[in-house]
Amino acid sequence: MNIVQRTIKIVLAALASILLAQVLNLQNPLAAGIVAILSVLDTRKASFNTAIARFLSTLLAFAIASAIFYFVGFNLLGFGSYLALYVPLAYRLRLQDGIAPCSVLVTHFMLAESIAWQWQLNGLLLMTIGAMMALVFHLWMPSYAKQLEQLKEEIESQMRDILKMMGDALTEKPDHFNEIHQGCRWLNHLLTQMNEIALTEYDNQLFRNSDYFLNYITMRREQIRIMQHMMDILPDIHLATESNAIMAQLFHLTADEFHELNTGTELLDNISQLYRIFRDSDLPKSRDEFESRALLFQMLTDFERFLEVKRNFFVHMDPSTYQNRFSPR
Repeated sequence: MNIVQRTIKIVLAALASILLAQVLNLQNPLAAGIVAILSVLDTRKASFNTAIARFLSTLLAFAIASAIFYFVGFNLLGFGSYLALYVPLAYRLRLQDGIAPCSVLVTHFMLAESIAWQWQLNGLLLMTIGAMMALVFHLWMPSYAKQLEQLKEEIESQMRDILKMMGDALTEKPDHFNEIHQGCRWLNHLLTQMNEIALTEYDNQLFRNSDYFLNYITMRREQIRIMQHMMDILPDIHLATESNAIMAQLFHLTADEFHELNTGTELLDNISQLYRIFRDSDLPKSRDEFESRALLFQMLTDFERFLEVKRNFFVHMDPSTYQNRFSPR
């Protein structure tokens, strides 16, 4: 939520709270506006949880204040005693977000020199109105789904390019090692950016929490970690063999079919065929050929894990998420 959106929501929520408190003929209606200002937070879920916590905190504050003022009186000693009891209890019960607004409402008891039920009800209504108005104006929250989709497409495009460059490096075409490493650094930057936005989007869902994008980020991060391990192997594979060409072809095929809808099952079948080629090939005739084949076999096992990460993501996806995202529109 940017500064303009926050400002508009704070102004509207505060004014609406004050007006409603005046319509209900409540005492100290400005306090409802203050509560509304303090209740406009970054996400719907944060505002909702804070509203509940502040209501409970108000009940606790009023109970303590009533007892203290009854025995000590409506003076500074009474207010200090109230704070000495209320503040640590609020922290212990994780209701500390209500310390400031509840204490403001408690001062109204001191001004009126009364803890009668009318003042108790007046304070509860002020707190409720302020918190509820903040929630009402928080119902409008811009969706970040489009931005997340754009980042996802950019991530997948970058991963396709890296796979193709890795395939080229296996067939003695001009190496792209620097470009590949730069691409991976950029991918990690994009995933960090996407994760921040996805967490905000997740917290803006009050009743239907979809963690698709968070799971997607976890999946891609694991794939990138595996890709980085494969890239560390690439420079040490010097010989151009038939297995290199097949592996390079597999990288290019994966890049061409790289999409969130692709489960990777067919590509895993291709890897099984490549394993058979390794087993049926003649034994290495030199130390260089032996080392090259061993490194290529290690890269193949890494690539198999790369594809399995995607398949597991797809297998564990919530069916309703799949239907909502990929059904024809």
